[in-house]
Amino acid sequence: MRGSKHKPASLDECMSALQEVLTTEEQAEVIGMTKDELIQCHHGLGRWIRNNWDLWKGGALFDYMKKLGFIHPDDMSMSIIREYWARMNKIPSTIETEIKEYKDYWNKQGKNE
Repeated sequence: MRGSKHKPASLDECMSALQEVLTTEEQAEVIGMTKDELIQCHHGLGRWIRNNWDLWKGGALFDYMKKLGFIHPDDMSMSIIREYWARMNKIPSTIETEIKEYKDYWNKQGKNE
């Protein structure tokens, strides 16, 4: 991954930023995965997103994702990766479904905020 000082504040900005920070090889690797294989990105690309785009600290992207209905930074980063994968593969977005599934999970854990 290449460095970037730009911190996206929306999902569309995340898509552009990922095109900028991922090398051609990294883009091809993510795009070539199956949806189930994307979990392999959690500790690499996902951690990079969480740390560099301030999902742990709070900020514009965190606030945006919270408004969409996300609760946890891990869920936010994985959904950003899945959305990137879907758009690059011209597959319909599943973000609304993911938001609901994550909300249901956290509600069952007693952590709905």
